Amino acid sequence: MNRFSFADCLMNRRGDREVGFTLLESVIVIFLLAVIASIAAPSWIRFVENRRVALAIEELHQAIQAAQRASQTQRTSWRFSLREHNGVIEWAIHPNTQAASTVTTWDALSPSLQLDPADTTLASAQGIYYVRFGYRGEVVHRLSTVTLQSQSGIAKKRCVVISTLIGATRRGQEQLYPNSNNRYCY
Repeated sequence: MNRFSFADCLMNRRGDREVGFTLLESVIVIFLLAVIASIAAPSWIRFVENRRVALAIEELHQAIQAAQRASQTQRTSWRFSLREHNGVIEWAIHPNTQAASTVTTWDALSPSLQLDPADTTLASAQGIYYVRFGYRGEVVHRLSTVTLQSQSGIAKKRCVVISTLIGATRRGQEQLYPNSNNRYCY
C-alpha cells in the first residue's frame, strides 16, 4: 500500500524541482489586486466621508435637543451656539444670559467638515450662529436649518432642521430638487 505525505504532494515525482509560483503568476495576482483596490477605493472614501458627516449631524442634533431640554428643566432661556474657529466647527450650549463669546467650553467637530452657508439659516451675531429656546423649550427667534458638508465635497450634505415653533427637530440630507424655501437640504 502506497502512502503519500503532504511533502510528497508538494514535490513532483522526481523531487528535484522547487515548488511555488512563478514570477509571472505573482505579477498577475498583484496586478489584479491593484485593479480591485483602485475600483473599491473611491467608494470606500465616499462611505467614510458620508459616515463622518452623518455622525457630526447626529452630534449637533443631540446638542440642540440638550439645549432645549436644559431650557425646560431649568425654566430659563438657553442657546445652542455654533461657530467656525480656526477652520474647525465648534458648538456649545449655554444659558442665554451668557454671551457666546464668553463661553469657554466649545466642542469641536471633525476638521474635515464645514458649514454650508447657502443652506444654513440659523440666526447669527458676531460670526456665531445660534438657536435660542425659551423657558418652555420653544424656539424664540425663528425656524432654521444647520447644514454640514465635507470639505472634499464628495459626501452628501446633511442637516438638522428646526421645523416648528415648539422646537421639533429632525435630521435631513441633500435632495436633488429644492423645497418651497429653495433649500436643497430638508
